[in-house]
Amino acid sequence: MPKRLLLPSAKSGVLLEKPPRLFSPWWRKAVLVAGLIAVLIGAADVVTRFANNMFGEGAGFAAFAPAILLVEPELEAEVQGATTLAAFVPTRVAVPSIGVDAQVEQVGKTAEGAMATPQALAHVAWYKLGAKPGAAGSAVFAGHVNNALGLPGVFKNLSKIKKGDKVSVVGEGGEELVYTVESIAVYKENQAPLEDIFANSGPSRVVLITCEGEWDEATRTFDKRLVVVARL
Repeated sequence: MPKRLLLPSAKSGVLLEKPPRLFSPWWRKAVLVAGLIAVLIGAADVVTRFANNMFGEGAGFAAFAPAILLVEPELEAEVQGATTLAAFVPTRVAVPSIGVDAQVEQVGKTAEGAMATPQALAHVAWYKLGAKPGAAGSAVFAGHVNNALGLPGVFKNLSKIKKGDKVSVVGEGGEELVYTVESIAVYKENQAPLEDIFANSGPSRVVLITCEGEWDEATRTFDKRLVVVARL
């Protein structure tokens, strides 16, 4: 290809230098690709923020996890672990914000049909007839606020928990799931929404229960229940 062009004019031929290329075709393609990547990253960031606000902190990663394998195939095991869960039997429950790190007792129902409570004041009871941590529905844990002698129980500070606090559940094999508190409610002892609390469907949740309110001498129990719900 010639470096100059001969252009005819009314009077004479004029020689013009061909303007130099500012960028080679390779550089133009590189700039175009970089711009496209920037647009995609910006869009992904916006969608991730929206998903996190709507569905929780893990939603954004779960949505984009399959796509990351296109560029980072070695992350496949980590992505699968983040997007699929294996339910397990819990052995410990920790709520760092209120100083709880307790052993778990497996319990069923009492003779009256209610969820049994832990035998040890410092332990947490898990309702083994319900959902397991990591499975659909509510894994329900109960703990004493105190005993008949007024000694403090494992959930003595559960009333101080706040939305956004973390609840960690550990299994005998070292499995661990971390839940985030999303609701805190107090119900009269006979008016708690049991179908919701002991749900076996829906998102994986942890429910923490303890006594609240005034002591009733006739029934030998407190007249209210504090129910804390945390979502995975």
